[in-house]
Amino acid sequence: MPDAIVVTYHSEASIGACLDALLEGDLHVVVVDNAATADVVRQRFPKVELIANHENVGFSRAVNQGLARCKSDVVLLVNPDCVVPRATADSLVAYLRDNETVAVVGPRLREADGSINISAHPIATFGTLLGNRARRFFPFLTPLLARRSRFASYDACLHATGPTEVEMMIAACVAVRGDFLRDELGGLDEGYFMYCEDMELCFQAWQRGKRVVYLPTVEAHHKGGGSSGDRSHVWPLHARSTLRFHAMHRPKTLQLVRLALLGRAVLGLADPRGQRRRAWVRVAAIVLTVPKRRLVAEPGRS
Repeated sequence: MPDAIVVTYHSEASIGACLDALLEGDLHVVVVDNAATADVVRQRFPKVELIANHENVGFSRAVNQGLARCKSDVVLLVNPDCVVPRATADSLVAYLRDNETVAVVGPRLREADGSINISAHPIATFGTLLGNRARRFFPFLTPLLARRSRFASYDACLHATGPTEVEMMIAACVAVRGDFLRDELGGLDEGYFMYCEDMELCFQAWQRGKRVVYLPTVEAHHKGGGSSGDRSHVWPLHARSTLRFHAMHRPKTLQLVRLALLGRAVLGLADPRGQRRRAWVRVAAIVLTVPKRRLVAEPGRS
């Protein structure tokens, strides 16, 4: 029986639909609650295996806690704001079992309004970091960037009609080969508290001669941000993880990434909303004070 791991944190509004869908399939479902949603899961879903943490231990560590309870050859990682139909879960599992060189596969993600979520990305370089930032500010740039080979993963999301190799899939909904995640990697890299752990996973897959595939013939439905709430409080976490990935794998451009993040933080200081302004102050502090050796030495794979 395939396994599915769902990490929750203040996910009361979305976790019901997520678990209802997963439990329709032939899956062993493990929910790892980071000190916020355990009562909801315990009361409504007694068939789910629940791990209730007393604090927020971060996404990677929570996944690894769930992974310790999983024995299958395929493990689905599913965000609590993602609804995965049984047919989609079955197709992802079957695709991994039929394609031994594929380590990670993900479906097409649809937003609530029917639009396509850009769930496949290039593995970060300084250039793709700038391109992705520009795309977020100016969404009309997405199809323009998709025409460039370095951003071919975007094109797959928009136009692919069959299995397509991509550099990375975001972990909102992916199926991962169990022996690869457990035995080769020893789980997700816990040096990433939140964000970029999926990029590290896919980077390690390619480094080991395995493939990452986008499967647009099946779909899951994704609200987005269901465990994060107001986005501003996670910006420092994203900045730290971005710096860590570059410190480990792109050290020559680390200082350029620092400058780019610092520039964005300085612009953010003009935001009239106090919570956002404070978040940008924290981003600037991370950029200016956390040295490379500390980023690389954080718990996890170095």
